[in-house]
Amino acid sequence: MIKQLAKNERGQAMIEYLLLLMLLVVGSFAAMGAVNSTQGAGWETLRAAVASASGGAIPDSQPTKVEQIVDDFLQRIQSFYDERGRWPRSWGDFAYTDIGLNPADWSGPVEDIYWGPNGQRIGLANKIGDTLEIYVDDLNGKPLHLYSGWNIWCYPGVCYYHTATPGNEVDISTLRVVDTAQP
Repeated sequence: MIKQLAKNERGQAMIEYLLLLMLLVVGSFAAMGAVNSTQGAGWETLRAAVASASGGAIPDSQPTKVEQIVDDFLQRIQSFYDERGRWPRSWGDFAYTDIGLNPADWSGPVEDIYWGPNGQRIGLANKIGDTLEIYVDDLNGKPLHLYSGWNIWCYPGVCYYHTATPGNEVDISTLRVVDTAQP
């Protein structure tokens, strides 16, 4: 009888463990759905999510010049895709001409940033050997330094530091450029 009771308690514990594990899996999927729902949303939604996560107020709703340029590039890229069923080319002058831009206008820094359309995304960078240093905050407010030759990759509603992986999201409204050649 005691052996049977011990066996049943272990079975019950195993069932409870499995139920708890299933609850955690379902909760994780729900959380991922909430995060993914901000992708494709506008900057206002992303700013509200950042403010909510940090416990602060919603930042000023006026987009920065950098955000405006990012939005313009991403809208042009999406329009190209909608019309042709493929992403624009990402090499040479085609990266700009495919989306209706003059490559000469983007050959140097604009707003002290080098802009590089790349398929479905836009890269923001400084160049190796220039005097520009780029800084941006992650979603927790931690400042990050963008190394020369690295990119901030922006997709609709979300930007990433260096690589587009979870945990590398940045608040593009905090982007700042320091020209080390200026006193």
